[in-house]
Amino acid sequence: MKFTFLMLLNCIGSINLFSTSFYVSDAAKMTGDGSFNNPWNLQKAFDHPAALKPGDTVWIRGGIYRNDYDAQTSFNCKTNGTSNAPIIFRNYKDERVLIDGAKSYTIFAGLGNCSYTWFWGLEVINLSSTDRNHDILGGITCTAENIKFINMIVHDTGSGIDAWKTAKNTEIYGCLIYHIGNNLLNGINWEGHGHGMYLQNDTFGTKKIHNNIVFSTFGNGIKIWQTTTTAPIGNFDIQNNILFNGGSASENLGGVGNNSRTHNFFVLSNGPNNPLVNTIIKHNYTYSGLNMPRPPVNAFGLNYGVNNFTLDSNYLSCQTRLGFNNTPIFNASIHGNHFLGGIPAVYGYYLWGFTPSVYPDNLFIPELPTTGLEYFIVPNKYEIGRAHIVIYNWDSLATVHINLHNSGLRPGEDYELINVMDYRADVIPGKVPTDGMIEIPMTQHTYEKPIGSNQLPASQFPKFGVFIIRKKETQLPNTLSNDYLFNSIQIDPNPSSGFFKISNLNEIDALIIYNSHGKAIFSKKLNAAFASIELDFSVFTKGCYYLKFQSKTKPERSKILILD
Repeated sequence: MKFTFLMLLNCIGSINLFSTSFYVSDAAKMTGDGSFNNPWNLQKAFDHPAALKPGDTVWIRGGIYRNDYDAQTSFNCKTNGTSNAPIIFRNYKDERVLIDGAKSYTIFAGLGNCSYTWFWGLEVINLSSTDRNHDILGGITCTAENIKFINMIVHDTGSGIDAWKTAKNTEIYGCLIYHIGNNLLNGINWEGHGHGMYLQNDTFGTKKIHNNIVFSTFGNGIKIWQTTTTAPIGNFDIQNNILFNGGSASENLGGVGNNSRTHNFFVLSNGPNNPLVNTIIKHNYTYSGLNMPRPPVNAFGLNYGVNNFTLDSNYLSCQTRLGFNNTPIFNASIHGNHFLGGIPAVYGYYLWGFTPSVYPDNLFIPELPTTGLEYFIVPNKYEIGRAHIVIYNWDSLATVHINLHNSGLRPGEDYELINVMDYRADVIPGKVPTDGMIEIPMTQHTYEKPIGSNQLPASQFPKFGVFIIRKKETQLPNTLSNDYLFNSIQIDPNPSSGFFKISNLNEIDALIIYNSHGKAIFSKKLNAAFASIELDFSVFTKGCYYLKFQSKTKPERSKILILD
């Protein structure tokens, strides 16, 4: 395992050994050539300019990106790398890249037009979602082959990441997906629509779904479902994902009598002659809070069964469904799982379609535990010093202690611990101690609401929490160039609603702010004796602004993002 991990890192590094870095900016001119000082706009980069070769990296600067490619699509990616030299689109220096779309497809990667392309660290959103009681558009749709989505953030869109049947060898890794979908009224009941991932796959190639976090959707967390009854479906590798509160964004409107059942996992076929085949679901972690009127369940192989199916070493809470009496084929290996109950009696039994005697090599607990601590750390194979943490705090302790020994972080390194339910605001800094043991608070956390919704998110603290931990450092491009600038000046928070604290201003004489058209709209002389200042730019319209710091020794530039 360790040897394989090192080989992967070496491979990622070697991809860019002889490559070129290009740049994208939300303020780019039409005449941009992709250089740092004259970047492309995003769609131009997606159009695969002649200068862009397999193995190259396109670094996307922080900002809000909008586009109208056609009536259905905001951005259409048409780049083609090779198996050993993909083309990579990645956020520059960990800057916040918001790709905002209110069309059916915010990013579309189509079969025959796009291949061997990686999307890394980008944030996809629909900022126009002012009311969730109607269809919401936006999301990522992939029908192309050999595409990777790495450490993406997808939220407040109609769909999360949809990878359809033709999207052979898709990998979705390390992504954070939440607040997907909308409410629709069915009779007198509100029902949730829109899934964190909607996946199909033919019986060729394999879709790898690893190390993702999906929560607080309006529909299901991960849905695998063939829309026809005749096409085969299978070849999924689903491991180390964390799914919780599937459907909670909508189901808080429902309750007893609302028959819209929601799921964390919904994995099944849709045809009597086509059971789900060759699928592995291993080391995944789910939770369904009893504070939700309709806790989400997990379903595998209902209706038409499975063939060569593995369900191994998962933590599955609430109700778990494995086939039923009308399932014609159920050839499955079911071992090492924790089937945790706790589903309210009004919604049925916690095991549906089977009994413990059918699969004895598992742990069956009808009610949720009330004592004990279990936690799992999943390191990120693409970014050293980044990991996902899932905590089952059955004692409901205010704080828990965990060991970071397998997180990729080393003693003495600074880190950020991020509550995924408020990714931008609930961030706890710390330093890894010598023994690797850190304290994590399980109370006093904050929660981001879905855009356009007045509902309070369903939180499972202190019994259950999910965090991202990452080394706190400036992310450097894989290929450095002469025009790369390292800014020592710190701006916090950024983005914000307009209030910023700017630190490390020693030896800085003046500050000038430019809008996206390059017009200076603010200037201020600075006193070298003061290391920081606080500024209120809330009167500015939302968007991206450029900062220039004048100094006799080292002029610097930076960027701020103002959001509502």
